[in-house]
Order: sequence, then C-alpha cells, then structure tokens
Amino acid sequence: MLNVKEILTGMEFCGALMALLAAFYLSIVKSAIREKYRALAELQLSVSVMLFFDAVAYSFRGSESVKAYSVLVISNYISFICNMIMPVFLTAYLVLSVPKEQRKMTIMYIEGGIAAASVLWLTASQFTGYIYFIDPLTNLYQRGPGFIIWEMIILTEAFAIILYMYFKRNYLERKGAIVILCFLILPFIAGVIQLFVYGYSLSNIACIVSSLALFGEALDENAKALLKQHYHIQKQEDELEDMRIRIALSQIKPHFLYNTLNSIYYLCDNEEAKELINNLADYLRANIGSIESAEPIPFEKELDHTRVYLAIEKERFKDRFEVEYKIGYKDFDIPALTLQPIVENAVKHGVCKLPAGEKGIITIRTQKKENCVEIVVSDNGVGFDLDEYDKSEKSYGKHTGIRNVEKRLKVLKKATMDTVSEPGKGTTVVILIPDN
Repeated sequence: MLNVKEILTGMEFCGALMALLAAFYLSIVKSAIREKYRALAELQLSVSVMLFFDAVAYSFRGSESVKAYSVLVISNYISFICNMIMPVFLTAYLVLSVPKEQRKMTIMYIEGGIAAASVLWLTASQFTGYIYFIDPLTNLYQRGPGFIIWEMIILTEAFAIILYMYFKRNYLERKGAIVILCFLILPFIAGVIQLFVYGYSLSNIACIVSSLALFGEALDENAKALLKQHYHIQKQEDELEDMRIRIALSQIKPHFLYNTLNSIYYLCDNEEAKELINNLADYLRANIGSIESAEPIPFEKELDHTRVYLAIEKERFKDRFEVEYKIGYKDFDIPALTLQPIVENAVKHGVCKLPAGEKGIITIRTQKKENCVEIVVSDNGVGFDLDEYDKSEKSYGKHTGIRNVEKRLKVLKKATMDTVSEPGKGTTVVILIPDN
C-alpha cells in the first residue's frame, strides 16, 4: 500500500519528466511564435528541475546518514532557487504575448532584480538557517523565521505579473491570460495552505497542473498562428498571381488589339474568317473584362463567353466535337472565368485527344436543386487517372488553372467542385453552388 509520501514523490517525478519533455519539444519544434516558445521552454525546464530536486529531497527526508544530509542540502537549495526564478521566465513569456509596440521591459528588470537579490539571500541563509535548515540529527527539513518573508517575495513577484497583465489586458488573448493567471493563482492558493501544513509540497503539485495547462495553450496558439501564417502566404501568392495577370494584360494594350482585329475584319472577304475574328475579339474582350471584375457575374454572361470560346475551337477543330446545352436554370451568379476553363479542359484534354474518326460530345447542364444550383460539364473524351492527375499537380504544379477555378468557387460562392474521370470513358465535373 502506497503512503502519502510515495504518492507525492511519484507525482513530482512524473511532473518533472513531463515538464522536461515539454521543454525539449518547445525547443526543437517548428513554431510561428518562436520567441514565446523559447521563453516557455525555459519556464518548463525550471519547473522540471524544481520538481525533480524537490522529489529527491522528499525521498531522502528523515534518512539518517551523512549522504542523505548532503543530498537534502543541495536538493532544497536548487528547488528554492527554481521557485524564485520561475516568475522571471513566466514574465518573459507574458511580455512576449503582448504586441511588440506595446511591450515594456521594466517588469523584466524588476522581476530579475528581485530574483537575483533573493538568490543571494538564500545562499547566505544556508549558513544561518534563516529561511530553512536541515536538522543534521534527524535530516528533516525545518522552516526558519525568514520562510514567510521568502514566500512573500514570491507572492510579490506574482502580484507584479498580475499588475502587468491588468495594464496590458487589452493586448492579451483572453484564453492565454486565463492560463497564465492559473499558473500564478493555483500555486498561490496551495502556497497559502502550505504555510499551515508541513511536509507536503502542495504548491509544486499545483505547479504541475498549471504548467501543463500553459503548455497546452501554447500548442493551441501555435497551431492557430501556423494556420493564419499559411492563409496569409496563400493570400499573398494569389495576389501575386493576380498582379502578374494584370501586368500581362496591361502589356497587351487591349484597345490596340481590338482596333487591329477590326481592321483585319474589314480586309477579309471570307465570311468564316470574319466570324472567327469577331468571335476572337469578343472572347478577348470578355476575358479581360472578367479578370478586372472581382465579384461574381451572372451565369448567362459566363455562358455567353463560353459559347464564344467553343465557336472558335469548333472552327479550329472542325467536326471533331459537338456541344450539347441543357440549361435548366440560369438565374444565378458565378465567379468570372470558371465555366470556360472547365470546358476548355474538356476540349483540349478530352475530346480533341480522341482517335481520328471518333466524335467528341461535350455537355453543359444546369439545374436548380433543393438547396443549391448544380452545374455539370461532361465529355466522352479520353479521360484520365485521378491519382496521376493529383500527383502531377503536386509535383510539377500542373493543372493550376483548374485548381484556381476550384479555389475561386470556394472563396466567392462557398461552392464545391468534384471531378470524376476514367481513362477511355471521359470526364465529368460537378459544381454545387449553395443558395444564399
């Protein structure tokens, strides 16, 4: 049957190991809040050292030997030092939780000064027993007359941290602030109880609980920061890609291009050539106008743009494919240049790769469903392997046009896009746009 001493000692050893592992993890893991992780790692390491040496001291307490006396003196001394410097590391973690422009380092100098002076006093009291002493006859830990002063100094450090939190409350996240307060308050409550109870390190047990809570909160904060960082990078990449497109368009000089096409149109005697030039001009005008529009456009406008594109491609590929329009519903908006790239994919990578003599069929269908609008683009082309498609997209950055379509549908309309394809059997793309 385990006694209280063995249970508390075991808890402290386990707590020391967990804090050490937390410190190691915080030191090596990739983090978006690196400075805070470093400060927290130092705090966890000091907690680990304190718990370990307190457990060692507790194990040897009352053992009648010279070796036990030496172990008790060293272990208690190190444990007391850790108790005093932990608020310094907690303060560093707190200061780093505040935005850079609002940080004040004065609190760090105050906490560091108090801790340094207290450690010097602790060292001197080893020869006087004023704070605590080890009875050489019984090898039992005894509090000295200065123990209450020592505890009051630690409470003063804690009060200074709470005061700093109060003044910086508008710059701290609520959840993080609560966890830091728990790290201060739980050991404080246990420490008050400990003033009246000898032999049990209640404040250290409370420290185990609060340090684990602090570690868990740091992990959660880092995960959110990494997600935010990833989103920011992705947004920057999208903005950069948009800028590249706009720069490229500015180099094209649309009005010059339209005027040139218009001149060619009047020089042509062939009606088919005239129609092709007209279609090309309409296609370019719609493309450039769509890119300049950040908001969704009426589906009918996107469909007209797609019809113009298909008219050009049918002229190029003659009788290689036909298009079937089954438009059951068109009273909705869609991001510009989303339907056309999907149809273009069906033409270039689907029906136009069929063997000579085989005619391709592309079907564009829309219908209103209960909670959404469904758009389906299907073809009877050569199809492809979806797994290979995903691999080539990830490895070589291919198919980014279709991926961009999917992203814009998701961002602007909260829509989903699913692709089903099989080699030799064609491809079907299904878009579901939720009702607003």
